[in-house]
Amino acid sequence: MNELADLLSNLDHYLNMWPFALDPLVAAFVAHYQFEAIHPFMDGNGRVGRLLLAITIEEWCDLSNQWLYMSEFFDRNKDEYIDRLYAVSTHSDWEGWVEFCLTGVKEQAEATALRCSRLIDLYKDFHARVAALEGASLRLATIVDGLFISPVAAPSQLRKELDVTYPTARSDLRKLASLDIIRRIQGATPIYYYCPAILEITYAD
Repeated sequence: MNELADLLSNLDHYLNMWPFALDPLVAAFVAHYQFEAIHPFMDGNGRVGRLLLAITIEEWCDLSNQWLYMSEFFDRNKDEYIDRLYAVSTHSDWEGWVEFCLTGVKEQAEATALRCSRLIDLYKDFHARVAALEGASLRLATIVDGLFISPVAAPSQLRKELDVTYPTARSDLRKLASLDIIRRIQGATPIYYYCPAILEITYAD
């Protein structure tokens, strides 16, 4: 137990060493290795370690948000991921670990850029559908904008956000459903709609 406390204290010291002599992206992968090697919890170390990685990349690389997620790459290459971690512990193979991680950065950055491009095209398509709808209101465009923040909407939520009556909010959602922008979640109480196209792009492999 004392050894675990010492190791976590060492990790905490490392996390607060900014600025680093290392490239900040490399420093984030070093921190990720340290956390996974310590393995402080009975369960959930992988999830926490990847969250820590996303946060350190965002902060240390001065990103505007957590744009780079490595989980997809690590999951696709799970055996090599574990082998690379183990090789650092047994043979101090930092070069192999960092090279593996930077390969993942390239792949995930390209995937993220493609995902963003597809979302932009979808955004334009949705607004074109709304603009072509006879009697379309500015509210519908506002709801579409909101779907790209959260792809789920409910009449009760929109009633408050748009300061309209419940029947009006429900009618607006039905109009968007008629344009095949959203679909109702069958059996959900209260009523909820979701945008399958946004979810398909967001969670695509």
